[in-house]
Amino acid sequence: MNILLFRPAQVITCKASNNRFKRKSELNDIGLLEEYSIIIEDNRIADISSSKSFDFTQFDSVIDCRGKVLMPGLIDSHTHLIFSGSRADEFEMRLEGKTYEEISNKGGGIIKTVSATRTSSKENLKETAKERLRESISNGITTIEIKSGYGLNYDTEIKILECANELNSDGDIDVIPTFLGAHTIPVEFKNNRKGYIDLIINKLIPEISKRKLAKYCDVFLEKTAFSIDETKEILKAAKRNNFDLRLHSDQFNSIGGVELGIEMDVKSIDHLEVINDEDIKKLSQTNIVATILPGVSYFLKIPFAPARKMIDKGCIIAIASDFNPGSCTCQSLPLIMNIASIYNGMKLNETINAVTINAAYSLGLEKYIGSIEIGKLADILILNTNDYKNLLYYFGKNFVQTVIKRGKIIYERNY
Repeated sequence: MNILLFRPAQVITCKASNNRFKRKSELNDIGLLEEYSIIIEDNRIADISSSKSFDFTQFDSVIDCRGKVLMPGLIDSHTHLIFSGSRADEFEMRLEGKTYEEISNKGGGIIKTVSATRTSSKENLKETAKERLRESISNGITTIEIKSGYGLNYDTEIKILECANELNSDGDIDVIPTFLGAHTIPVEFKNNRKGYIDLIINKLIPEISKRKLAKYCDVFLEKTAFSIDETKEILKAAKRNNFDLRLHSDQFNSIGGVELGIEMDVKSIDHLEVINDEDIKKLSQTNIVATILPGVSYFLKIPFAPARKMIDKGCIIAIASDFNPGSCTCQSLPLIMNIASIYNGMKLNETINAVTINAAYSLGLEKYIGSIEIGKLADILILNTNDYKNLLYYFGKNFVQTVIKRGKIIYERNY
């Protein structure tokens, strides 16, 4: 099947000069084209044409995009989308001045989500996740990473990853599963940290690798989660079992995560709210992606990652939602991008590249998605505006009119 996307006002290509990622000044270049048409054949982009006239009869479908904006599908490269239960009551408690520690001591926090997720059937987990995926798609997301980490035992971690894989097989968008059993220490192992780490290393990692349930292994390196030595031990085991690596680090404390991430050759280091200048310099000299999560800083009222400083030094920046029940309940990447532009000091164009080509690179998918280029998969958004700047300017407004995934329309908004 071939489709003509006819003469949009603007096409944002996000093409990288090195065909991989953008950094420094190139991060501000979105590859803007005006009144270019795009031809899709089967699931790929066949041509990007400046022609003003076409024989419409040559196409199976023609979509009139005049007065619209075309851009690559958005990529949410850090989420915790599969979980059960709600923590809305904790949000109210925080507004009343309760601390995270006080909430946790009353059985709240991650413990509450873990308990609800453990008791939920796989069918219920999957159905709830499908609803969330539909919401993500309506906000322009065409590829999403989903972490486990709300099981914290053998059966539930496997259950979550099975759900993620089934969503990838059954759904409209690409789901990239990540194993995050090392999210925190579960209550039953409170006095036996080594026992839980042994479970991760000797049982979960080998089984997940054998069944190919996850592409990545992630660890939350933090004073209240896993130490440097524990994180290194887990990441080494994951690497031995053919996982690619990711890392949560520098959210509340800077305790050597960047240096460890570089040593272990992780693909992405995420959070980085309190990264220091020395580590920014070290990270800028690598091809590791620095994924910032502005929605978390906003929702928890914690420091925002110093993205402006990281970009100027040469770090490869991506933006993700970190959608989860405790620290960011937002699935709108455009809104997260708006927050990044105001509070993380990013330029508007930089935020666009950070959720397209750089996010694709962070997931190892830059050869296939993340930009509008001939030969790449046709993951394309049609925005109901004639100026791409409105995507961030009108914060909270959804401009997504049509979502095309691999050349197939998977979502259309009724106006």
